Amino acid sequence: MGASSGIAGALMEIFEPVFIDGTVPDQVLLRTDPLLPSASKPYLPACHPNDTDAIWYCGHAPAMTFDNHGAILIWQPENNLGGPARQADPNTGHARLGETGGVVYHREINGGFVIDSAIVDAEKFCCALRVKSDQGQARTLLTVNPDQHGNYLFASEKDGILEWRDDGGTVSVSVPSPGGEFWVVLGYDCGRLRISTAKSGDVFPPPRSSTDQADDLAVALGGANDLFIGCRSHRKGILKTLGASTIRDVLIWLDHDGGGAVDQSKIIQACRFVESGGDRA
Repeated sequence: MGASSGIAGALMEIFEPVFIDGTVPDQVLLRTDPLLPSASKPYLPACHPNDTDAIWYCGHAPAMTFDNHGAILIWQPENNLGGPARQADPNTGHARLGETGGVVYHREINGGFVIDSAIVDAEKFCCALRVKSDQGQARTLLTVNPDQHGNYLFASEKDGILEWRDDGGTVSVSVPSPGGEFWVVLGYDCGRLRISTAKSGDVFPPPRSSTDQADDLAVALGGANDLFIGCRSHRKGILKTLGASTIRDVLIWLDHDGGGAVDQSKIIQACRFVESGGDRA
């Protein structure tokens, strides 16, 4: 013990500490905990959708926080409206940004994100997703999953069919997928569902509505609901629900179901703005 102390003391005499009054980057510090990248620097929001009644997750680099390997850790909403989308538990560094934007998903690999308590006391809401799916097998696109209930609501593309339904099988509505790059609009109104889809730049047809109104689903979504993008939940192992696609944008309108003429007009205007890259001209 005495010898060790003597050596340490001698070294301290040889190597005198140098104190610098200034800020040192994290990268030069010795750390015992893993260093996560700092959040992205603030950037000017695109605004509009619809100034801004909608929560907008745009799949571009300024909205993302990446790890040192290029995996997306956090997906921030535009206009500082809405909570951050973080990695779902099974997404352990699988999500990447595509070369032309959008979050790229691969078959049977979980690259999903979750927005905690994104929809609370849901009576009406509407979501619009801009998706690129060349194979018609995007599988799970979006899920509204309640904290305190076993049933949940999800949208998927399978075998060229877009479906908006609950996991309990009490209500559903579907339309053929246009394939390629398209929008799908998902509406909810107290247990009744609506869906519409169109290629990017095209006019939306009138939404198709479910014939039934699921009261049990309305009860299930009556509390706090997490919103998952690209997967259904934090559960591992349900790989068959994970497909291949690129999700470029996600828009969420609370208190609108997308069924009325005013809602549909707002959705169309927002989609055109998003497609233009935020150019109002």
